[in-house]
Amino acid sequence: MIKRLGLVMCFMISSVPAAAGENFTPVTGEPFVANYSPGNQPGTYGVIVLEGSRGGLSNRLASKVAGLGYPVLSLAYFRESGLPPTLEKLPLEYFDAPRQWLSQQPETRSDGVVLLGWSKGAELALLLASNEAEYVGVAAIAPSSVVWSARRSSPQDIAVSSWSRAGKGVNFVPLNEAVIQQEGLLSGFVLGLEHTSAVSQARIPVERIAGPVLLLSGEDDQVWPAARMAEQICAQMSTDTCQHVRYPGAGHLLDPDFNMGGTADANAAAEGLARDELARFLRQLNGQLQEASHYGP
Repeated sequence: MIKRLGLVMCFMISSVPAAAGENFTPVTGEPFVANYSPGNQPGTYGVIVLEGSRGGLSNRLASKVAGLGYPVLSLAYFRESGLPPTLEKLPLEYFDAPRQWLSQQPETRSDGVVLLGWSKGAELALLLASNEAEYVGVAAIAPSSVVWSARRSSPQDIAVSSWSRAGKGVNFVPLNEAVIQQEGLLSGFVLGLEHTSAVSQARIPVERIAGPVLLLSGEDDQVWPAARMAEQICAQMSTDTCQHVRYPGAGHLLDPDFNMGGTADANAAAEGLARDELARFLRQLNGQLQEASHYGP
């Protein structure tokens, strides 16, 4: 269901620092890199938060969830000490351990976890949930309907997948680096979606996701066509399980501190409205709302 409100994947490395989140502490002694905040609502689903293509920990996005009181794991998967330096053929198996760890914490529910990602992290969140039923819900800011190739240093380099499974690259839509260099990121992604055979093979099978999906997109996204791809995602799912909220005038990450489309005012407004949508989504997942079981407007 699509709802309109009046109002990088960060492929460009942002200079905006991640919010520290004073209640976050490093997770140690585990085969993954993460910060954790236990929240103040015990007995709720833990939330794994995934950064976009700037990599590292996603404490800024995670702090928005922590502010709602939920247990949050800010999980790094590349470009952090001890992790791969580039977003190329990253193993999806890496995410099994943090999922299990989070569900075993004393303050979290043990029957599943929630995923939240933005941009490339949103692509990853949808991909993970489409292959693992223990993810009970997905919230995705600036989502992708397909797996994209890793960025290349030059148009002459061979395109490879961003992700791998059992050592094999996941099917992907290749990006035309020459077009990106000449016309910008958005043009490269729009052109990529015209490769129908590659799109068909690289489509994320979102219909296999076990729980509800919340998609949030800005209509002035200057990185990739998130609103268009979100519509494609919901078209593959039932209206009871997929909701797409669009923000006119807002950019890529619905955050005024990231200049990737939209106006500062529109992004600030979208940030607050998106936080409200996320809060409602998490309350409903945890059975705290007295409303219909389907996720509607």
